[in-house]
Amino acid sequence: MKNRLKIMSNKTIAILTILTLLIYIIINFLNINVTYAKHVSESKQPREEYNSSKIDKYPGYKELIEKIKIQHPNWKIKIHYTNLDWKTVLQNETTGAHTRNLVPKESISSWICPECGSKPQDSGSWVCASEAIVAYFMDPRNWINDDYMFQFENLSFNESIQTVDGVQKITSRIGYMQGNTVTYTTTTGAKATINKSYAQIIYEAAKEAGISPYHLASRIKQEQGVGSSPSGTATGTYTAEYIGYYNFLNIGATGGNGNPDLTVRNGLKKAKDSGWTSPEKSIKAGAKELASGYINNGQDTLYLQKFDVDDNGSLFYHQYMQNLQAAKSESTNMRSTYADLGFIDNTIEFLIPVFENMPSVPCTMPGTEHIVTQNAQIKAGHTGIKVRESASTSSRILREINSGEKFLRIEIGTQNIDKYYWDKIVLSDGTKGYIANDFIEQINDIVTCNETVTVTGSDVRLRNGPGTSGTTVKEYLNKGQTLTRIEKNEYNLDGLYWDRVITSSGLQGYVASNYLELVPKNDAFKIDGNNLICEPDTTVENVKAQHANAIIKNSSGTIITTGNIGTDYTVTIDNKIYVVIKLGDVNGDGRITPADSTVILRTYVGLNKLSDTKRIAADTNHDGKVAPSDSTIVLRNYVKLQEIKL
Repeated sequence: MKNRLKIMSNKTIAILTILTLLIYIIINFLNINVTYAKHVSESKQPREEYNSSKIDKYPGYKELIEKIKIQHPNWKIKIHYTNLDWKTVLQNETTGAHTRNLVPKESISSWICPECGSKPQDSGSWVCASEAIVAYFMDPRNWINDDYMFQFENLSFNESIQTVDGVQKITSRIGYMQGNTVTYTTTTGAKATINKSYAQIIYEAAKEAGISPYHLASRIKQEQGVGSSPSGTATGTYTAEYIGYYNFLNIGATGGNGNPDLTVRNGLKKAKDSGWTSPEKSIKAGAKELASGYINNGQDTLYLQKFDVDDNGSLFYHQYMQNLQAAKSESTNMRSTYADLGFIDNTIEFLIPVFENMPSVPCTMPGTEHIVTQNAQIKAGHTGIKVRESASTSSRILREINSGEKFLRIEIGTQNIDKYYWDKIVLSDGTKGYIANDFIEQINDIVTCNETVTVTGSDVRLRNGPGTSGTTVKEYLNKGQTLTRIEKNEYNLDGLYWDRVITSSGLQGYVASNYLELVPKNDAFKIDGNNLICEPDTTVENVKAQHANAIIKNSSGTIITTGNIGTDYTVTIDNKIYVVIKLGDVNGDGRITPADSTVILRTYVGLNKLSDTKRIAADTNHDGKVAPSDSTIVLRNYVKLQEIKL
């Protein structure tokens, strides 16, 4: 009995001790987290299927979403109702926590935080972002379009559209990831080989973690670059202390405060502490951390990994990347992969966030209204106009130029300094300087060529002028995007030749010529208004040879990637849809046969009525009528006696 009482007494003491500890913990938790607990209870964030009437409360969304749904009817769009006030979010992303968002140190002044200034951040190549530029990148309405929608893509694993071949499309652009095996350095300094390609490793890692392998491949590309070797965190040979350790996702590679070496060492310490002793171990472990810490924890889009506005245990601080442009940049990799594979119109889920009390119109990119690409000259009657090193009369004189001398203007001055507004210009030899605006006048574009080109790389920068130094990025271009080149090899700066191009939206700028590929002229088809008119033998391959990113659908709306195209098919080029008219193909089967001849004759005698597109297809002799002579031409074409030309 005594022992029993003693046992009961011990149990009672243990229970009381545990209860006391629990009460202590709960009290302290409530004291420390009272604000957070209140926020969780009051702020619910439903994710719902797009509802056109419910979205009306949020200005500017409906029109953009309706447009993208027309372009891609199979896409599934959900709305993430954050229930967060826009100004509150913006404050927490900027002045409430400086350096949460970074931009390249060479950014224009309106992109840089006025409080932090040019103080180097992270590896030293970055500075704190201004509120205006954060607002622009954070505003979802700026990215609900065909080019950048993929920053809202659900990043979970989807076996139906994610394949090893798809990963290979991404890794094929990364120099060190080529080949069917991976050779690496062990912790002893010896060489070892993994009998898998990087694409296979990435796919396996993503499948095991339950995340998109395309996202994982794009993230590694973003973190490690595309050169012949990865960055210091993934070479395995950075220093003797970290021989044989790898961190492909740069997890923990932060805190350098302007010291790139310290940033790399922090990442490698994480790898060593975690036992990541091969590229495969690093990638697979990193994928699981990405999954558990982000994708499977509410931050399941690129946007949400950049801006932590998903209330799943935290707000604002839990972000994967400080680079303000990372989500936009990575989204272009995702889109180009789906386009290359012909999956762009498959069933893909997107999650678009909305905020309370948003501005009535989308936030604009600061400073870009004064960033231009214009030909200009010195006004008549002025001589000895000074080109200065900076915008001031006290600045060093680089050159003097006279009336009628032509140059390139890349910035229009916005501040009155020493009684002048100063425009930034580029002389014919590539010299960049400033001239007082009073003496400058714009002239028509100087066009030295007129060629169709395509972009051969991802995230290619369109700059306002030639060269990487002293110019501003206007836009990031996608692989396969079609451009018009109007000036070629006029400037050789920073080790590259620079070409002047125009996008389909009319935006002008300069691109390094090694990222452009000339599209051979194709006289077999032409674009006429909203139609693409072509000759009988025109195929998908012919169109894609000139417009690499073209999406071709048959009359049933199914994407086709090879073979003939036919009348009433559609071709989407740079977000514009054209209806195909194939001359002689009156029944729309993509071929010219006696059946088409019969349709023409039946139309002539009033037994058939043709649509406008098919009437044009039937008019093979281009006389504006549908007649027996057109029927004869079709038959002669069928037996190879006569060609049908545009």
